[in-house]
Amino acid sequence: MSKPLSLSSLLEDSRRLTTHLSSSEIPAVHRNLDLLESESRKLVARSVRTSSSSSSSAAKGSGRTLLDTRAQSLLASSGVDTDELTENLASSALLSAFEMLQPTLDANVESFLAQQQEQSIINAIEESELSTLDDFDRQMRAHMSLVWEESQRRLFEELGQYQGMAGLGSGGTSGAGAFFGGGDAAAAAAAAAASSCVFDLVDEKKVVQPRVERYAKVVRDFNDSRVSAASASGVSRRSGASQYDLLAAFEKATAESSQELRSKQIAQVWKLIGRYVSGRDDGVVQGACDYLEQAFIEHIDRVVAQYPHEANVGGVPSVHRKIEGYLKVLFGRLGRVPTFLEVFNNDAIWAHMFMLYRCGYRKELLKYALEMEDIITDSDPGFVAHLKAFVDRAPVSRQADLSVTASSLEDPYKAALYKVLGRGSVPKKTAAEVIQTTEDYLWAELAVIRDRECIGGAASISAAAAAAGSLGDLQALMLKFGPTHFDPNGNNPLLYLRVLLLCGLFEHAVDYLLQIDRFQVEAVHMAVVLVHLGLLNTACPLESGRHAQSVCGGYLVVSSDDDGASSDGHHHQQQLLLQQKKKMMMKQPALDFARVVTQYAYALPESAADDAINYLLLLTLGAGSNVAERRAACEQAIVRVLYERREYAHFLGDINADGTRQRGYLERYLPLLGISSHEQLSQTIIRRLADRSRDEGRLADTVLLYNLGERYNTVLTVLCKQLGEILYIYGSNAGGGPSIGVSSDFAADNAMGLDDVEGVARAVLAHYKQREHIAQALDVRAVNTCSALLTVMDFLALHRKGAYENALQVIETTQLLPLGEMVGTAEVGQYAERVKMLDDAITRNFALILVSAMDTLAKLYAGLKESSFLDSVKQAGMLELRKKARRLMVFAGMIQFRMPSDTYAKLNRMDVFMN
Repeated sequence: MSKPLSLSSLLEDSRRLTTHLSSSEIPAVHRNLDLLESESRKLVARSVRTSSSSSSSAAKGSGRTLLDTRAQSLLASSGVDTDELTENLASSALLSAFEMLQPTLDANVESFLAQQQEQSIINAIEESELSTLDDFDRQMRAHMSLVWEESQRRLFEELGQYQGMAGLGSGGTSGAGAFFGGGDAAAAAAAAAASSCVFDLVDEKKVVQPRVERYAKVVRDFNDSRVSAASASGVSRRSGASQYDLLAAFEKATAESSQELRSKQIAQVWKLIGRYVSGRDDGVVQGACDYLEQAFIEHIDRVVAQYPHEANVGGVPSVHRKIEGYLKVLFGRLGRVPTFLEVFNNDAIWAHMFMLYRCGYRKELLKYALEMEDIITDSDPGFVAHLKAFVDRAPVSRQADLSVTASSLEDPYKAALYKVLGRGSVPKKTAAEVIQTTEDYLWAELAVIRDRECIGGAASISAAAAAAGSLGDLQALMLKFGPTHFDPNGNNPLLYLRVLLLCGLFEHAVDYLLQIDRFQVEAVHMAVVLVHLGLLNTACPLESGRHAQSVCGGYLVVSSDDDGASSDGHHHQQQLLLQQKKKMMMKQPALDFARVVTQYAYALPESAADDAINYLLLLTLGAGSNVAERRAACEQAIVRVLYERREYAHFLGDINADGTRQRGYLERYLPLLGISSHEQLSQTIIRRLADRSRDEGRLADTVLLYNLGERYNTVLTVLCKQLGEILYIYGSNAGGGPSIGVSSDFAADNAMGLDDVEGVARAVLAHYKQREHIAQALDVRAVNTCSALLTVMDFLALHRKGAYENALQVIETTQLLPLGEMVGTAEVGQYAERVKMLDDAITRNFALILVSAMDTLAKLYAGLKESSFLDSVKQAGMLELRKKARRLMVFAGMIQFRMPSDTYAKLNRMDVFMN
């Protein structure tokens, strides 16, 4: 038997139907008594209105009315439709008009969902709009900041806001200068405290100019060699240019400038660079070791030659005799070797072997050790075998007696030799008496790095190899020390330069030398050599100033990969600068070679424009895939120099009177730019120069450059535009016509500019028409426009002088206005249609032409009216002038483009005067 249904059970069952819906975002539909009452009232109101309407219709159909007959008659006599009024009253629901409205829940689920969807879309659009505006503002601020910084940097570079280091010290320890011929004590005294230009090559002509000319000659010869190599191979490659010994040429130029520099140390830098043959780590280390070993040999020779009696090496001494003599001088005149050294027959064995290895005499060292094997075995039984395997580049075998103690290393030379040969782990202090100078320290570290494979060949001494570090570790250590560590007194600024070069930090070395005013010229050419040899890491020429960051205002740049966060706090800016410096040390920096060369080229005197071009051609140096970027940067820099010097005929050539072309200075170096024809030169450099001259108002230069580029139609277009601009300015200041409010001061001020443009335009147009090959290439429309503008200018000149009859004849020849004797009223429309085809340079000045033409007619009419001619002749002339004025008025009304508002008023006033 089923359970009886009730309202309570139905309510409970209905509630259980929605128990699985747990979403709180969708409200539940509650139909309570209030809601049911409200819906009932709405239903009743609709039914009442419906019944009232039907009752009214039925009454109307049966002829009955709901109003009193007398009232209906009274209202009808007053024009009131009682039936319509009754229907309107019946449809009005006054029951709820004055009720207190209460908010009720909408029980329509579909309308609720539609409303929520619409509101969600509106909110999403508003949030997206706000986010877009915030992103736009942030990007705009970042872009403006970047553009401002770049503009500021370029402006400061052009104005020469640069401070050199003024002889900042960068040397070494007290005994370091002995190996390189003594310290450079005059460096700090000769440096300027501040320079007025990035490269001050003009102010101190007596000192700087001879050096500049020597280096410039080398660069010219180098570029000539590159052109010859490129022409022979068809492409510009470094291998072709390597036939010219650039390093030797710069070394010779520096040697010739040694008296001016008052320093011989800078000349030795070229010898150091010559030791490097590649940019790999092993090549750098090997080259640095070779240089230090050769420098030490020369140091021994100087000491022996300086103290011949103490050394006592004989006439033609051998290597061993030189070392023995050097040790005698080194140990002094004691007559014996110090007691703390291990000696045999008054010969310091370990000191002798260390000096042999210090000089790079490996084979001589092995031979000497084999001869002294019996003596050496007493001190270290396995040393000779270890040395033989080391010299032969064979894996070093494990020795039973390899343990090294402080007592076994009382001889400091033995400890130093053990250190560089990897003979166990040697305490640093034991070799401190031998490795005292900066050069000795660098050689010891580099020698260990160079011989890492031999040192780490045995598992038993792998710890020594691990402790030796890498070239990167040594570079980081030298950068951490900085120049003040090596030269605290500032009397030897070039030692730190050699330290950087010996460690393979070529970018830092060039950047450091550029900050020393005295050696800036040499720094630029050092960068050129390093780029030529492929040793220098250079920044992309077109991107170095935008997407790279220059640290501490130097020429080293690193890629900008920070998140762009900024703060107004000074402390935060200092922290950010320190982070950038650390990041530069961790990353492989690049030298802004393009900025170095361009600044040097711009600083050359104006008389050395050829040299400036040759230096800018060096921007195409280097290997890699960014050849197009380097050439584009070179072209951009050349355009700037040519634009500032304005010697276009010399650099770009000229066209003779007979039409033949004269080659320019720059054309001989086109292979370096990847340009193979004059047409390509015209599309790159000449076009850029012409466009820039046009934009900055250099009319003569614009015409000359476009003409050199054989862009004859562009020349006419530029001339037409300039003529139109001058006419427009003239019309604006003259108030619509020379005789109507014209300013004589304006005419005097602008006569020179007007004559210049007009003279150039007439000369160019006549020249083009006389050359048949040019005339055939000209655009007829451009020629007609230029001719019409020149004729208009003749008309205005005659009008200004008062020659109205000649002015009227001139303006009639242009066929711009319907003023001819054979022109009828029906042909005025054709003239108006023809105006649409005219160039903008004419149409924008049409108001001036119309007012001036009407003023000419008015002046002629007034002259005839006051003349003493026969009445018939006077009337005929006046009638013809009135006809022309009437055609001009009709023509002005048919022109379908906007003119100044007062133009028609002026025309009407003069027309009324004549009629």
